[in-house]
Amino acid sequence: MPATGRRKRLEQPREVVLEAALAAIAEGGLDAMTMAALGKRLGISGGHILYYFGSKDRLLVETLRWSEERLGERRRELLARRAPAAERLADYIGIYLPVGRADPRWTIWVAVYGRSLGDPEVLHAGHDIERVWAAELSELLMAGAATGEWEPMDAAARAAFTVRLHGMLDGFALQIVIGAPGVEREERVAHALAYARSELGLQI
Repeated sequence: MPATGRRKRLEQPREVVLEAALAAIAEGGLDAMTMAALGKRLGISGGHILYYFGSKDRLLVETLRWSEERLGERRRELLARRAPAAERLADYIGIYLPVGRADPRWTIWVAVYGRSLGDPEVLHAGHDIERVWAAELSELLMAGAATGEWEPMDAAARAAFTVRLHGMLDGFALQIVIGAPGVEREERVAHALAYARSELGLQI
C-alpha cells in the first residue's frame, strides 16, 4: 500500500471512514456496514473505527451528517442560481427525494428514524439536519415573494408550508427508497411540485 494512502487514513480518519461507510451502504445496504467490514475495506481494524465513533449508531449519524453536508453544498449552489424561484423550488424538491431504490443517504435516514425511538441524541441529530432544509426553503419562499412570483407569506405561513411539503416529500421518499410497487420517482416529483405550485397560487 502506498505510504500516501496510509497517511491519509491517519490524518483524516473521520472523512475516510464516513466515505467508506456510505460506499458500503450503497453497495450492500445497512447490513454491509459493520465495523469489521469497514475495517477490512479501509485496511485498518474494526476496533480503530470503534475508537473514533463509539458505536454503529454513532457512525450512522455521523455518516448521515457528512452526506448531508456534501448534499447541502450542492443544494445551496442550485438555490443560488440566477433563475426564477419556481425553478429553484423544483430543484429543491428534486434534490430532497432519493435518487432511487436503496439510495444510501435515505437508507441511513430510515435507519436513523427507527433508532431515534430509543435514542434522544439520534433524534436531535435528525432534527438538526431537517432544520437546515427548512431554513433554506423559507429563504426561497421569501425570494419568490420578493420577485412577485407568489404572494408574500409571514413566518407562520412559511413554516406551515414547509411542514406540509416536507411531510409529503418524506412519505414519497420512503416509497421510493424501499422500492414500493408501482412507485416511480419522476411521478412523485411531479406530484410534489404540483402541490407546491398549487399552494403558492401558481399555474400548474
